[in-house]
Amino acid sequence: MLKASDLAEIARRQLADYDAHQLGGFFRDAPFRLTVAEAYEVQRQVAALRVARGEGIAGYKIGCVSTAVQRQLGIDRPVFGRLFATEMHPSGATLDPARFENLAIEGEFAVRIGEDIPDPDRLAQQPERAIAGVVAVIELHHHVFRGPTPTAEELIANNALHAGVVLALTHGSKELDQQISVFRNGELLGMETSGAIPGGLLASLLSVSQQLAVWGLGLRRGELVLTGSPLPLYSVGPGDCISVCTTHSGDVRATVSPANP
Repeated sequence: MLKASDLAEIARRQLADYDAHQLGGFFRDAPFRLTVAEAYEVQRQVAALRVARGEGIAGYKIGCVSTAVQRQLGIDRPVFGRLFATEMHPSGATLDPARFENLAIEGEFAVRIGEDIPDPDRLAQQPERAIAGVVAVIELHHHVFRGPTPTAEELIANNALHAGVVLALTHGSKELDQQISVFRNGELLGMETSGAIPGGLLASLLSVSQQLAVWGLGLRRGELVLTGSPLPLYSVGPGDCISVCTTHSGDVRATVSPANP
C-alpha cells in the first residue's frame, strides 16, 4: 500500500500532465501498479487541487457501462469521474484541437439533478424528483493510455479520460427511454437506445449516487450526471463536425477547429 505522500506526489504529477495536455505520464514508466482504491484517491486529490485553484465541480460521470465501450477499452467494470465547470461548452462550440490529446467523443444522455439527493435510498424512493431533465451531450475525451495495456486503474486516475462536455441548449425531457445517434461530418457513426445501458439511465444515476455515498458525498441540485454511452468512443480530428441527436432530449453539435498551417 502506498503512503499518503506517494499518492499526493502522483496527484501533483497527474495535474501537471493534464495541464500540459500530455495525460498520465506516470503510467508510462510506473514501477508499480495502483489499486482501484488508490486510483480513486489520486482522482480525488487531483480534483481537490483543481477546486482549490477555482475550478468548480459541475457533476459526475459513469463510464464504461456498455459492452461496446468495455470491449473497446479492454475494461471489465464501470468507472466514475468528475465534471468541471471550466470544461462545459454550449452546443455549437468550436473546440481547439491543441487542448486535447487524441480527441475522441461519445454521444450520451446526461441527467440534470432536480433536488439535493443525500443518499441512494432517497434516489431509489423518489427518482422522479431527482431528475429535472435528461439532455443530450457530447462527452470529450483524451483517448490515451500510457501503460503497456489499458487498465481500470489508469482510466480512473485519469478521471476516466474525461476532457469536457458539450451540452445541448435545452431544459431536457423527463423521458428515460430514448434513441441516440452520433454523426461525424454528416455520416452516421452509430445509433442505439438508452436501453442498451444496463438497467437504463436510472441505474446509472443510482450507481453514481452509491459511489458518492462511499466517499461521504451526495448529488446536489443543478449538478449534471453523465450516464454512460451505449455506443463506442469515436475519434475526431481537426475540421470535423460532430452531431448527437436524440428523440426527446434535443440535439447537440460541436466543430473541431482546422489544424494550424
